[in-house]
Amino acid sequence: MVAKTAASGTSASIDGGPADNSGRRLRALPIAAALVATVYGGTIAWLLMSDSRFAGEPVIHVALAPEAAISSAPEDATGGEALSGDGIAATTPEMPAISPPGPGALSAEERALFEAAQNLDKGVDEDVASEVRIVGAETVSGDEAASENGDIRSAILLPPVPDPALIETSADGPLPKIGRDGRRPSDVYARPVPPGTQADRRIALVVSGMGISESATAHAIEVLPPEVTLSFAPYGSDLQKWIERARDAGHEVLLELPMEPFGYPQNDPGPHTLLTSSGAAENISRLEWLMSRFTGYAGVMNYQGARFTTSPTSLKPVLETIAARGLLYVDNGASVRSIAPSLAREIGLPVAQANRIVDPVQNPEVIATSLDMLKETSQQSGVALGVASGFPVTVDALAQWAVSLEKQGYVLVPATALTRD
Repeated sequence: MVAKTAASGTSASIDGGPADNSGRRLRALPIAAALVATVYGGTIAWLLMSDSRFAGEPVIHVALAPEAAISSAPEDATGGEALSGDGIAATTPEMPAISPPGPGALSAEERALFEAAQNLDKGVDEDVASEVRIVGAETVSGDEAASENGDIRSAILLPPVPDPALIETSADGPLPKIGRDGRRPSDVYARPVPPGTQADRRIALVVSGMGISESATAHAIEVLPPEVTLSFAPYGSDLQKWIERARDAGHEVLLELPMEPFGYPQNDPGPHTLLTSSGAAENISRLEWLMSRFTGYAGVMNYQGARFTTSPTSLKPVLETIAARGLLYVDNGASVRSIAPSLAREIGLPVAQANRIVDPVQNPEVIATSLDMLKETSQQSGVALGVASGFPVTVDALAQWAVSLEKQGYVLVPATALTRD
């Protein structure tokens, strides 16, 4: 009995050991589970709170120059015209450049253009210049030109100017007029678009401020594709020589008309500015003086004019005179409040309105962004028009951009082509 009891006790003692160990293991399981849950939970929480799509990758933060603030308010103290929509305050220099200009002869923007152009005399990258001259546009050398895709197209030669049948003699100088046979300067002096040119994804560029600096003007004529329209200020010297040289290179040309901005006369576009305070007769007299500076232009484009282009009373007689002389009108897009495009259509004046100022600041990245936006506009609406200044950095950027334009499915056309659609 005792032995049995002992045996039973021994048995009990033997069985009891494992039972106790099993209990301890069972009690340890919740603790281990809690620890595991804590570790995994903490890891997941850390990942969630520190999640970044760049985690573990090298990151470079690049600060791009912001676009100019968009506003419909008047110009600021610098004289730039405020914009809204796609318009951006233009810094296009368009005052006269008498070589060398005396102190105070040029505005800050014009002085910057003149000084930038002087740097061209220190040397031009011949490799870049030669590359740009063979863009997929026609040349005017009299020979056939090869486009980038290897197509051979006939050269486009612009007729010499002036056409005697399209000239009216005045006390100020030669004025454009419609010929007795009905021919109009807007057609005769325009660069034609080759037959078969695609009707969509058309982009036109106008480079303004020409004639201010000889070196900048020569540079633009030399490196820009002939489809680029050049707009000349009325105050430069030897303007007719530059018009003939530009047309020999295939560029159609425009005349810039200084119009009253906000802040006038502190912000003064120059002599013979068209003013809201002047009567129609005085403004037309000023207009004729401006139009007599040179011949061979297909149309006119405003310089500044945020105030003048919002006044129908002042603007309409000017536009009617422009139409009566067989010209076209280009609105440079510097003010979205301009009524010039709508008023021009009402009176039957051919008109084109710029979608964007290409170089609101002289920054290659901003210029590239503006050009990309012109491509987007041409995709959406079929055509786009950009206005740029004659600064060498802008001219070079436009020339290089145009090299691959055709391969991307776009076509560069003169600005006058947009008024004929």
